[in-house]
Amino acid sequence: MAMKRLFISADIEGVAGVVTRTEAAGDGRDFGLARKWMTDEVIAACDAAVECGIERIVIADSHGGGDNLLLDDLPDCAEVVRSWPRELMMMQGIEQRPFEGAALIGYHAGSRAESGIMAHTFTGDILELRLNGELMSETTFNAAVAGHFDVPVIMASGDDVYTAHVNDVLPDAKTATVKWVHGTTSARTLTPSVACQLIAESTTEALSMQGLPNPYRIDGSVEMEIETTSRVKTELLSYVPTVERVNSHRLRLQVNDMVAASRFMNLYIHVNAMS
Repeated sequence: MAMKRLFISADIEGVAGVVTRTEAAGDGRDFGLARKWMTDEVIAACDAAVECGIERIVIADSHGGGDNLLLDDLPDCAEVVRSWPRELMMMQGIEQRPFEGAALIGYHAGSRAESGIMAHTFTGDILELRLNGELMSETTFNAAVAGHFDVPVIMASGDDVYTAHVNDVLPDAKTATVKWVHGTTSARTLTPSVACQLIAESTTEALSMQGLPNPYRIDGSVEMEIETTSRVKTELLSYVPTVERVNSHRLRLQVNDMVAASRFMNLYIHVNAMS
């Protein structure tokens, strides 16, 4: 019988207690605390998954430098993808299929959301990301990458604006709301221990469903459009032969599939340009 496995992609802006850059940034005053909260939320999902019969868990550490999780605290059944660059970005490791599903821990709303704690889509300079004309968040983009490998997103956690987004775009996924947004950097939040209990419960519910959700798919070739605040980055990336500069701040290109889309997003993120 094949080993039962779970994939986790972990971010930090959606973690309980995290509301400002002092927690989310590596040089922030409270980043050490936030790393612990982030790690504990991942552990809560892992422990619940093991109780449900999961034997191996692949975790993509996906915030900032990709080196946030406290490895010594993670369970022995976990393998961790760390640092950058990596072809599948926040979903690196999903290619090691099969998985029962993917859980998105500590995620946040996208750049076009009206509110949400530190809402953005991959970087602060992306105003809008569209695939085949559809507005994308990190969640829908990453769900499409998972779908390319036939893996459904079954659970997600973050603030109330974020979980409402998940309920809309991935209605079969279970969600855990760990804080309620007042403003871009202000929220009413659960304590870390209560948030971990909620995440464990949602993970258990997700893995106990009768039949898994269908993966979120974008099949075939993909037209990407990126609107950015960086004129220089737009100019530099237009030097790539397959990339069209639509206007001063918008790029368009056609790629073969979601792996190629992820590779270009990786390039976009890591182009060092003056904004």
